[in-house]
Amino acid sequence: MSDFAREVQALRPELLRFARYQLRNDDWAEDAVSETVLAALEKPQAFAGRSQLKTWLVAVLKNKVVDQLRRHAREATVLTTDDGEDLD
Repeated sequence: MSDFAREVQALRPELLRFARYQLRNDDWAEDAVSETVLAALEKPQAFAGRSQLKTWLVAVLKNKVVDQLRRHAREATVLTTDDGEDLD
């Protein structure tokens, strides 16, 4: 494992804490952090070193959090009565 990958993995708990705070859903937060880590590891050259690694990862994570919110906002909720009939 490269030094870059080790540094990214070391920041994972902090990223997860941030995502949980923003999303208030553990599963969504885990997905957003996993996508962030994967994006960073797939394109390490995208980190130009103009900021701290943590700052860059949080910026990527913010975009992934927005993606999660958009994805789940599109999911339709069907309201039903107590007897199972759809409300229209």
